[in-house]
Amino acid sequence: MAYLPLLALLALSSLLQSTTPAPAGLQLSLTHVDAGSPFTFTERVRRAAQRSRHRRVVLEARLANSSGDLEVPVTSSKFEYKLAFAIGTPELNVTAILDTGSELVWTQCRPCDPCVPQSTPAYDPSNSSSFSRLPCTSPLYDYQVFKRFDPPTCHYAYGYGSGATQGVLATETFTFGTKSVSHITFGCSKQSKGNFAGTSGIVGFGRGNLSLISQLGFGKFSYCLTSFNSSSSSHLRLGSLATLNGAASTVQSTPFLDDTNLYRVSLRGISLGEALLPIPNATFEHRRDETSGTVIDSGTGQTQLPKPAYEIVKQNITSLVGLPLVDLSSTIGLDLCFSVSSWPPPAVPDMTFHFDKADMTIPPGNYMYADQNAGAFCLVMQRSESNLTIVGNYQQQNMHVVYDVAGRMLSFVPARCEDF
Repeated sequence: MAYLPLLALLALSSLLQSTTPAPAGLQLSLTHVDAGSPFTFTERVRRAAQRSRHRRVVLEARLANSSGDLEVPVTSSKFEYKLAFAIGTPELNVTAILDTGSELVWTQCRPCDPCVPQSTPAYDPSNSSSFSRLPCTSPLYDYQVFKRFDPPTCHYAYGYGSGATQGVLATETFTFGTKSVSHITFGCSKQSKGNFAGTSGIVGFGRGNLSLISQLGFGKFSYCLTSFNSSSSSHLRLGSLATLNGAASTVQSTPFLDDTNLYRVSLRGISLGEALLPIPNATFEHRRDETSGTVIDSGTGQTQLPKPAYEIVKQNITSLVGLPLVDLSSTIGLDLCFSVSSWPPPAVPDMTFHFDKADMTIPPGNYMYADQNAGAFCLVMQRSESNLTIVGNYQQQNMHVVYDVAGRMLSFVPARCEDF
């Protein structure tokens, strides 16, 4: 985590203390970026594969403390889920991306040039009686995550690999459902580029001081993601509502590591059925001098594995399935696909991610994709070009996942998220 200088930390603390007290808990709906689109299931898988590759580059840049000047395609959004809320007085309804990999909350503000297309009217601070721009003397402009992008005086700048936002810092009233919270510090974006899935901006849920979860004073949040092809909304809970309902024997918990802005955990190994795969112990190690270790991320669609782990998973699944391979990388975007001449495809066992003190059981439907029209059966994971492992949201379907930020713990339990 990039820490604030003492004066900036005190300034942020003062802002939070003057905020209208947040309710004890909130529940919001999450909508997948492809929900309501005409895309087929296969097209959604392909688009998710493309976004996942782009998202990996973004997270690697964050861990490497990069300037953000990375060249990756901007034709695909790098994010997966968006939420709806209102901003200002009177309220203006907007949508924004949920991002557990960053901390800034921002929305596009009029006038804005250049700006990216959004599906809702752009927020105009001159129309809101509760808008208040922070003075140029605010120590928040000295926040390290802004300074590395070298913004103009009295401006912030923040990068997302191929996308970026630049503008001024301000406070405003945000309304979530029927609950309004005043004096939320946010970025009023005057310039933005990239693809943010038609939303107005991003709501950072990372571990930094400026993230929404930090500003609201909630020590934890959770989500329950419905099936990838479901028409039902997923669910985001904050504060006291972010509680697991499963039996104590089924709840798994693993600690968060270090103080980076990302949610890093310790992955020890992977099993297929009862067989622990012979992945070298060093594959998942977190080495501080490079982009490595394991991150759990709501914004990555498909799990990314370092080459040694991916190749072993691929070899074992190939042996289990025992069908001819077919190259569908250009149409589905997945590396390992089998040709299925008679339906259904062969049964495969659960996959298990062995974390420190916790096992995450991944059912076949959360790591294999069956396309009867194409006669294909594919592994929904990707090979990372670095040593970083990212646990993506496709593998987290129908799982209630709690991020206990204050307690530095990740917990999860299987759940029927459509009935959540």
